[in-house]
Amino acid sequence: MKIEKFIYMSGGFYVYKTDEGFSVTNEHGYTLKTAKTVMTCDRYVQQQLQDRRYAEKFVIERINQQHEKINQD
Repeated sequence: MKIEKFIYMSGGFYVYKTDEGFSVTNEHGYTLKTAKTVMTCDRYVQQQLQDRRYAEKFVIERINQQHEKINQD
């Protein structure tokens, strides 16, 4: 797979136009997704960012619950 053009970067995900379609790589250069259309790559990046936000929110809520429990004791 030959990278032809950088399209955009969002949240550590890089979208490129390749000779075979489009690809998403991470900051370490690992290919995470390849597709024939850029829209498929866009949906992949948006889903990954949404999952990350959900995980961060979940962890923050758990930390707050633990702090509340400690403060009650």
